[in-house]
Amino acid sequence: MLKINFKCLLTLILLGFFDTTFAEAIEDPIVIMIGVDGLRADTLERMPAPNLQSLADTGVRANMIPAMPTKTFVNFYSLATGLHPKHHGFISNYLYDRELGRKFNRQTDVSDPKWWGGEPIWITAEKQGVKAATYFWVGSEVEINGVRPSFWKPYQQNKDYAERVEEVLEWLALPERERPRLITLYFSAVDSAAHKFGVDSVQEREAVARVDKHIGDLLLGLNKLGLKHRSNIVVVADHGMANLSDQRVINLDSWVDLSTFVVPDWFDDDNSVHAPFLNLYGEPKLVDATYKKLHKAHPKMRVLRRGAFPTNYHFDHPQREPDLMLLADTGWSIYASRDKRQPQSMLKLDRSVATHGYDNQDPLMHATFIASGPAFKNKLTARPFDNIEVYGLLACALKVKPANTDGNVKNVQYLMTHHCQSSFE
Repeated sequence: MLKINFKCLLTLILLGFFDTTFAEAIEDPIVIMIGVDGLRADTLERMPAPNLQSLADTGVRANMIPAMPTKTFVNFYSLATGLHPKHHGFISNYLYDRELGRKFNRQTDVSDPKWWGGEPIWITAEKQGVKAATYFWVGSEVEINGVRPSFWKPYQQNKDYAERVEEVLEWLALPERERPRLITLYFSAVDSAAHKFGVDSVQEREAVARVDKHIGDLLLGLNKLGLKHRSNIVVVADHGMANLSDQRVINLDSWVDLSTFVVPDWFDDDNSVHAPFLNLYGEPKLVDATYKKLHKAHPKMRVLRRGAFPTNYHFDHPQREPDLMLLADTGWSIYASRDKRQPQSMLKLDRSVATHGYDNQDPLMHATFIASGPAFKNKLTARPFDNIEVYGLLACALKVKPANTDGNVKNVQYLMTHHCQSSFE
């Protein structure tokens, strides 16, 4: 029987007598999560995106079910934490907290821990000695229990996309001990284009092509750095998108006056709002009276009361759950004004051509999920899953122990090439 001692084995490896996959196996994995705001689940069927398509063709692809409501802050934070909104706290883009008695301020509260629940994946990684870097992500500007990612940046909407990719590649070019092994990267162009010009517009197509090009530049850079073989690329979106119409507007002004409610979607300088839903906070008598007026008032609008939301919505946060939620059917919008002297038809409205925020079970609200790399199966189209499962997939790919979440990695274990540890193991 052939015997090889450790010194001989090491010599043979150094001399290249063994397949390089042995050496690769002992290298630590890299995970890069790319958030593409508004990248609907069917985007690759609707328009060309060669780099995204290549990742999908070689890895795993699925239609991902977003958290409810299907808004950006809600879902990018669910993706990061693996928690439902009722546990991480973001039940809308615009929050009101009864205990604090005020709205969430998107300029100052992004770094205030009292608004942010749960443990984002970058905190989990850092706590276990894995360096993390966040190039923009919802919740990445806040220190949680004294921990931050090793690299992070305050959000800048207009930051050049090429510069974002270049800086990510600079992080990856650092020496092994300094290099982050978890990186998040965020692009908003697709969402912005669809809001302004609509789904299937030329502008949406151009935005997808733009983002796809920069993802291609990132992949090329990884290859040049010699890191492609150990890198897992995970592309996620927060929600889908649906086109609107002036013929699909539910005007509340003829039924109720909402000016006596706290309406977080109303800003101080706004006199009206068009929205897929409205969260209302008010006194019990006012809530009762308004519910009676609006319940079944319009066939395309549901009126939901606090404590009686559908169980699959999971946003009944004790301090932030609204007293009433007015929810339009997909493609419809709800209109309400503070000043009844100006009817809707006379107002100059700067509103979206397409939007999101509708019921998360509607396929038009479903989001893209693509993952490719050594941790993921090859050429697999997966069944739809809730986005709270992504945290577990990231922890599995990084080979770190996950925190407690609302997901169950057993639901998505079949996507992975190795066993995924749960928080209970």
